[in-house]
Amino acid sequence: MNEKEWRARYLSLAKEKLPEEARLRIHRTLQAAAKSPHMARSGLRRSAWWIGAGAVAAGLLTLALLSRAPQTTKPANHPHHPTPPVVVIAKASLQNLDMVNPAVGWGITKTGRVLRTTDGGKTWLDVTPKGEPKSAPGYGGPAIGTTDGSHAWLAVSQLSSISQQLPVVIVYRTSDGGLSWQHVTLQQNGTPQIQFLPSGTGFLLLHQGAAAGSEGVLLLRSADAGASWQVISQGTPQSNARIFGGDKSGFGFLDAQHGWITGEWAADSILLYETQDGGKTWQVPTLPVPSGLSAQGGSATSMPPYFFGGSDGVMPVAFGMPGQPTDFYQTSDGGRTWTPTVPVNGGGNRLVYSVVSQSVIVASDGTKLFRTADGGGNWTSVQPNLSLQGVSELDFVSGMDGWAVVQGGLLHTADGGATWTKAGAK
Repeated sequence: MNEKEWRARYLSLAKEKLPEEARLRIHRTLQAAAKSPHMARSGLRRSAWWIGAGAVAAGLLTLALLSRAPQTTKPANHPHHPTPPVVVIAKASLQNLDMVNPAVGWGITKTGRVLRTTDGGKTWLDVTPKGEPKSAPGYGGPAIGTTDGSHAWLAVSQLSSISQQLPVVIVYRTSDGGLSWQHVTLQQNGTPQIQFLPSGTGFLLLHQGAAAGSEGVLLLRSADAGASWQVISQGTPQSNARIFGGDKSGFGFLDAQHGWITGEWAADSILLYETQDGGKTWQVPTLPVPSGLSAQGGSATSMPPYFFGGSDGVMPVAFGMPGQPTDFYQTSDGGRTWTPTVPVNGGGNRLVYSVVSQSVIVASDGTKLFRTADGGGNWTSVQPNLSLQGVSELDFVSGMDGWAVVQGGLLHTADGGATWTKAGAK
């Protein structure tokens, strides 16, 4: 191959869509070879020179063309979330249930595992935080709070890894449906209950033991979606706080400032503590007692309130009288006043209920299902096709669509409770 032929070949290479670096390397190689003193001294003919230079250029061309070939690249090192295992409800009895909408919901099993469904309870994924947090003996199971299908908080009292004698409270949080969790360890103890508002403000109530008609509690607050917590109120004998009196059933906040603690006590009235400053101070409002019922001697138990639309709310109050009646008190002014409605009789058993809205409430005594569409003004009873004996949870997302946890198993209804089918993976 002579000089003319190689120059023609190089000009054709110049037209290739090669990387700029490869084109420059070929050009410089040819120039350097032409000026080489070894070539001059050897007396080689120019045609021979072009053969040598051409061989070098050809080798560089091969590398350049290979650089244009599709390359296999190593995938980016993104965080890997293993696919959660599918859980069969029949093999993992449910303890708690929180359906966010007709498709998505959260559950806690009797062994403390966290489950999540995205198909209305047909299948469940085990999204328990890494490390499988176990509750310390005597401190109850994990408590869960949710605001939607992605955000959830799990509070569990467990033995400290440093001292196996004293428990601590660990609060886990997730924003991706349980695929990943972060946590913070609190140097307090107690059986937890947790609530989060859509704004990201959270409250944690720790039950620290009851005796002689009183119960110590600790109220903590988070202003950063659970990343950190601050003690707001202490109901202990040492603190001389108002909220020490009575056994507590729970709590509920309307917003970051207005909240209530519920329960029972030996006084001839209904226990209710109210705060208007985020839990720093508490008052004791007086609730009216429905005609024909009595709160004497601690025979009434108030339960945590539910709020809808900012000012409308419902607060159940169970009366320990024959028939175990429950009255669903109503408020339309953000909890400043509460009005009793028509009690529904539990047939001798404490009612299990689901407050869907201020108007729609569903309850069961394990034999029948009771429904109201006017906030407790009128009730109708439904005889379900399947036994609800042993029901521990009712959770309706509308007047028609609901779930029931019966002896650890899960039932679903789409017609308001008349017809039930078994839910869960087969």
